[in-house]
Amino acid sequence: MERPNIQIIFICLWLVPAVFISRDTRALENAGWVLEKDENHIACYTRVVPGSDFREYKAVTVVQSTLTGLVALVADMEKAPQWIDTCMEGQVLERMSDNESITYSANSAPWPVSDRDAVVHNTVHQDKETYQVTIRMSAKPEYIPERQGRVRIKFLKGFWQFTPDKDGAVSVHYQVHCEPGGVLPAWLVKAAVVDQPYNTLLNMQTYVLKKEYHEKRYAFIKEVFDSK
Repeated sequence: MERPNIQIIFICLWLVPAVFISRDTRALENAGWVLEKDENHIACYTRVVPGSDFREYKAVTVVQSTLTGLVALVADMEKAPQWIDTCMEGQVLERMSDNESITYSANSAPWPVSDRDAVVHNTVHQDKETYQVTIRMSAKPEYIPERQGRVRIKFLKGFWQFTPDKDGAVSVHYQVHCEPGGVLPAWLVKAAVVDQPYNTLLNMQTYVLKKEYHEKRYAFIKEVFDSK
């Protein structure tokens, strides 16, 4: 009788828990979401974050664009007030490379609530096999001094994710959790986690079609049609 291959047994025993861990991680990432709004092919969700008074939000839609066009749009901070809802100012503080930057943005709030601002570290990564592009965002509140009349957001973590579809469209996934600081009325909090992402993606659907983004190309971003 043949003796079992110890190496194969060891590999199998190592892979089994890895598979379950991977499944558990995906399940955890998808757990707890509540659909808040579903209009114009845009679905907005929120979920409770343990230890936080503010819900995390995500919004998903599909747009007609290249991957590069979407990356270029998000990177063009000076134009952010034209399509990102409630954004009143945007600028690049430091651009380390085409796929890494530090940006500043300010968001308006109705009186008597103070406007908020955020300094964010952004990194862009593309999966070589799926072509999916992820722009990760995290707050760097101490990067520049706080500005008078604005409350600095101390914690922000989120991402943009662009996944190319077979028909030439791109699925957009926008997800953020932040701590805006201070005391905010309940109606404004809900608007910030539902209306803001919804209006932002609604604006994106048409704004990304502008020639300056549609014809943009980055050497580090590969399009699906480049492989054909």
